[in-house]
Amino acid sequence: MNLFNVADVYIDRIVNSTSKARQGAINVNEQSRIKVLLLDKETVSTISMCATQSELLDHEIFLIDTIENASRDVMRHLKCLVYVKPCEESIRCLVQELQNPKYGEYHIFFNNMVSKSQLERLAEADNLEVVVKIEEIFQDYQILDQDLFSFDLESGTLFKEDLSIWNASGLNTCVNSLLSVLLSLKVRPDIRFDKNSKLCNKLARELNNDIEKHDKALFDFPTMDAPPMLIILDRQNDPMTPLLQPWTYRSMINEYIGIKRNIVDLSGIPDIDKDLIKVTLSSKQDPFFHDTVYLNFGELGDKVKQYVNNYKKATKSNSKIDTIEDIKNFIEKYPEFRKLSGNVAKHMAIVSELDRQLKLRDIWEISEVEQNLSVHKDNQEDYDNLIKILETPQVKFFYKIKLACIFLLRHSENNVKINQLVEILKNQGVSMEELSLFYKFKKIIEAKLKRDLNKGQDEGNSVDNKDNDLLSELARKFNTRMESAKNLSQGRKAQNDNVYMQHIPDISTMLTDLSKNKLSQVKFGIIGGTQSKEAITPASVVVPQDVIIFVVGGVTYEEARLVRQFNETMKGKMRVILGGTSVISTSDYLSSFS
Repeated sequence: MNLFNVADVYIDRIVNSTSKARQGAINVNEQSRIKVLLLDKETVSTISMCATQSELLDHEIFLIDTIENASRDVMRHLKCLVYVKPCEESIRCLVQELQNPKYGEYHIFFNNMVSKSQLERLAEADNLEVVVKIEEIFQDYQILDQDLFSFDLESGTLFKEDLSIWNASGLNTCVNSLLSVLLSLKVRPDIRFDKNSKLCNKLARELNNDIEKHDKALFDFPTMDAPPMLIILDRQNDPMTPLLQPWTYRSMINEYIGIKRNIVDLSGIPDIDKDLIKVTLSSKQDPFFHDTVYLNFGELGDKVKQYVNNYKKATKSNSKIDTIEDIKNFIEKYPEFRKLSGNVAKHMAIVSELDRQLKLRDIWEISEVEQNLSVHKDNQEDYDNLIKILETPQVKFFYKIKLACIFLLRHSENNVKINQLVEILKNQGVSMEELSLFYKFKKIIEAKLKRDLNKGQDEGNSVDNKDNDLLSELARKFNTRMESAKNLSQGRKAQNDNVYMQHIPDISTMLTDLSKNKLSQVKFGIIGGTQSKEAITPASVVVPQDVIIFVVGGVTYEEARLVRQFNETMKGKMRVILGGTSVISTSDYLSSFS
């Protein structure tokens, strides 16, 4: 259950596809060992996120191109490895390629199941018999970490207007990609799904139908004592988590700078070094990022400060290092540090930019109010602080709308105060178009609350009851250094309070229930796998060792951090992998309502 290991196996299978033939040859021309790798727009990101160019060069792949590029040179002396998604566009390009081949032989790999009709089209096009191999491997998804994956799909392509009904094409894409995840991990799971979500219900049943259709051909895996489990969740059942300001390293990058397929564009940073305009961040390939990816901003600042202080000692420098601004000035004063530190230099540039963004957007003050609103009920001081921020001209409208949405989630019954917030927003110049986002959010949340009331109280599964939460203590320990982040940023003396990470995502409670074999039978339906499709009892369910959690509507990096903590705590007794239709930032989530 390590996604990086899965990727390594598949990449090794592709790049070494021609090795057996070479081993049996005599006096092989060295030039013939050089290989070409053809990708499509889907698999370019798959390869780039799992392997470096130097690793591909080690396997004698000296040319990488796309199947869509028809202007490639003819090089018949070379062997071609093709890795594409079995979609209509790629199949059409591949047919054209085989009708007029540019290379001597082709080893074709598809990242998901290929249909019989698609194979027939390829066979008809291969008149010169240049195809040596066609093989299915299953990685129709993006691997972001050893326990995190994404389909990188936008809500607009998945759902209809009310976000509760699938688009036919979006559903089909999710089913196929989830099949790919299951096959790559070699599991046929019991499927648990949120009964109260039409999206989860539909996806679970369509996925189970496809698994049964391919049962003997692809899902004939050995029976396990503890059947694996796939849990399908709906983003709308925990709308609070994606609304709150994130405070761990990768989540902050995603929120304030942007990270897409492991690439971070730093071109918007003032006076950025030309060598750092675009950088790659991968926990697999970057040791510093691997160690800091789930650190909060306080721990991250301490890590960077420690690194600089070590260099200070080595160079006997007397430079003052108390704040992130001091670190930035030190790097500018000692450019050789950037050269010596190598990979860490880009992280220092990123941390400095994050610090700048926090100050520019007044995030410290906004986040404190957000967190208090999210965990307190009917607190007048919190409401007064909310009003104060809403009436502050410097605060951007985006954050004012977001704060109103957070208040709504905790006080949906208080129409008087909600209407007061709306009036304040109007008086501050928020347009009706911008307010429409709040109204749409309000409509969807009220519909969800109505459904929750209809289904009744779920026994022992309240997110407010954290006494039995396995991760609560870990979360508290994790959060202790957040005040030091503000101190480092603003050069203040340390305080003992930490108010920036009080909220714990709902997934924490679910993980605790899983570990105790108490996953709610009321909330989660079950279908497929080894369990009966009929009514089940708690005694009939075995605690799973391998669990895949999939969030329809997008997962957050904060939830990924909780899953990592859970895996480390369980020490192999239970292994969890988290994925979603996408990985979302706050702006991504709110824009889905527009």
